[in-house]
Amino acid sequence: MTAAANKDILKLARPDLRSLIPYTPGRYEPGSVRLNANESPYRAPGDATARGLNRYPPPRPEALQKRLAEQYGVAPEELLVTRGSSEAIDVLIRAFCAARRDSVIVCPPTFDMYRLYAGIQGAELIEVPLLRADDPSKDFSLDTANVITALNDRTKLVFICSPNNPTGISMNPENVEAICNAAQGRALVVIDEAYMEFSSGPDFEALRQRYGAVRLRTLSKFVSLAGVRCGALIATPRLIEFLGNVLPPYTFPTPSIELVLKALSRDSLGVSGERITVLRRERARLANALAKAPAITRVWPSDGNFLLVETGDANMFTKSARRSGILVRTFPSHTGLKNCVRITVGRPDQNDLLLAAVATAGSQAASEVRNDA
Repeated sequence: MTAAANKDILKLARPDLRSLIPYTPGRYEPGSVRLNANESPYRAPGDATARGLNRYPPPRPEALQKRLAEQYGVAPEELLVTRGSSEAIDVLIRAFCAARRDSVIVCPPTFDMYRLYAGIQGAELIEVPLLRADDPSKDFSLDTANVITALNDRTKLVFICSPNNPTGISMNPENVEAICNAAQGRALVVIDEAYMEFSSGPDFEALRQRYGAVRLRTLSKFVSLAGVRCGALIATPRLIEFLGNVLPPYTFPTPSIELVLKALSRDSLGVSGERITVLRRERARLANALAKAPAITRVWPSDGNFLLVETGDANMFTKSARRSGILVRTFPSHTGLKNCVRITVGRPDQNDLLLAAVATAGSQAASEVRNDA
């Protein structure tokens, strides 16, 4: 990516934020007597952290930033640590979209937080639905031509989720590149890779380097840390610096930093890798079994840790699952997903319970049909 293109990205940001003077936190020097931040000099009862919970965490968690950059194969200055990928989505929309003036393009059905944060910021939401096809392997693909057509002078961000939530489909890299190429200098393309570890395909780092796209990653699924809320925004160093000025300091708590660093150790990553292998195998087992179930009319291929299935009656299916103590996700307000259910891939024993519940749902549906006759 050229220096000129790098500058063009920042020209898309809100003018009032480009000149923002960031907050300057108090200095922290290990071994010094710290009387510059109005902290308590006493540790909290039960505090076993190395830094001490009576001290503010680093304004930016540099050790974690460096380790995450190593994990994702980028330079530390190309990565911003966020509280999950949701915070990354939020800060991008706040930094680039002025209320009642700028717009965001999304491709539904997709992750609903794009819509939510655009609405909170007062940005216009432009929806270009995914293309439908009878072939499940080609269903829910990007409508590349119409996404490009939708780009206008007010468009600041284009969100693409791959693998997509809730469909599980990975987007064709050539289609994503065509959108990145068309958006150069006009809008920032954001590629949400939250489920990339469950896919066999490559990430979009090459498109980031070539076109200045932004990549989002999360540790919620990959290393089982949804409760810690740790994500990463990967972009050009200048954009990372700018977005870091928009975020408040001290956002990532000390215990969370220590937990994530442990989760990214070689031994812990080995365990996480083994679990992903199991989940991929279970995903295939579930897909094959569900495709044969009378209660299921369609199963889409998935590169995520979940499956999207179509049922004869999503409401009835959900109630049957709940009677077995199982919760699944429906999307009654999403276009094209009226009777669809998203099922997270669980442990083998949990998946066995699900399949038993699906068989029960099929028997109940057949019984109701006979009774109606």
